[in-house]
Amino acid sequence: MRAEIKICIGGEVEALINALLAEVNQPAPERGMVNLSRGDGCLMLYIEARDLSSLRALVSSYLYLIHAAYSTLTELRNSTQ
Repeated sequence: MRAEIKICIGGEVEALINALLAEVNQPAPERGMVNLSRGDGCLMLYIEARDLSSLRALVSSYLYLIHAAYSTLTELRNSTQ
């Protein structure tokens, strides 16, 4: 099973990818594989898993991580203005 998710957030893409790299680089073949790419201010998340339940868990986990990282970046940006 596979999912592709595109999230366009402009200038925060590089910082968001850096925040996610530690998790993406952890080998977990029993869970599935996750890859990231960037382009045109968008983050592309590619997830492959052995079954629907694993895919749902990975998608949910990464969307939560993206939300947490983006919220933190937004708070930091707003506190320095």
